[in-house]
Amino acid sequence: MRIILLVTTAMMIMALPVQAQSVYSIQHKDQVREDYEIHIDFPNFDGLINKNLEQEVNKGIKKELEKMMSEVKRAGEESVGIPVLYYGESSVVEDKEFISVILTSNITKGDFYESSVRSINFENEEDGIFLKLEDVVHMDKLNKEVEKKLAKDPETFNLQAFQEVRKDTAYYIQDGKLTLVFDKYEIASGVYGTPEITVPYQHVKKDKPLHKKSIPVPKNV
Repeated sequence: MRIILLVTTAMMIMALPVQAQSVYSIQHKDQVREDYEIHIDFPNFDGLINKNLEQEVNKGIKKELEKMMSEVKRAGEESVGIPVLYYGESSVVEDKEFISVILTSNITKGDFYESSVRSINFENEEDGIFLKLEDVVHMDKLNKEVEKKLAKDPETFNLQAFQEVRKDTAYYIQDGKLTLVFDKYEIASGVYGTPEITVPYQHVKKDKPLHKKSIPVPKNV
C-alpha cells in the first residue's frame, strides 16, 4: 500500500506544471526627510539572456528614477512648510520575448497631484535591442486609431486637447494588442489617473528597424 501511495504521489508531482523562473525581482527604496518623502518599487533584472542588455536595462531604470528623485529633492528644498511626497510604482509586462517596464511617478504637494508614466521596452533575446514606440508602430496610423478611440468616449476623453501621440509615450504589447499609457491630465481629467488606450497591434505594426544595433552577447573566455 505504501509503495502504491509513493508512486501515486510521485506521478502527481511530475504532473504539476513547471513555473517559469522570473527574469527580475522587485526592489524597494525609501528616503524620508523633513521636506520630502520618496518611496519607490522598481524591478531589477537578473535573468535576461543577453547580460550586456540586462546591464543596460537596469542602468536605464535607475537613470529614470534618479532623474525623478533629483526633481523631487529640488522641489522639496524650494517648498516652504509643505513636504513633497513621491511614490514610484512599476510593472513588468512580458509578451513572449518582448518585455516592457512601466514606471509611474506620483508626486503630491499639498493639494497638487501629478502622475507621469515612462516605459523601457526591449527584446529578451541574444541579439535583443531596445525599441522605442516609433520603432514598432507607424505613428500616423497610431494617431488615427487613438483619435477613433477618444471620439467613441467623449465623456471620458478630451479629443479637442489631443494633438498627437508623443514619441516617448509609455507603451506595452500583449496578446496582439498595443496599449498606450498616458500621463495624468494628458487626454482626460485627473479622476481617470493615467488612462490607457488599447488598439489592435496589427493595425499599426511596423517591421523591426534594421538600422538598430543589438547589444552584443558577452563572449565566454
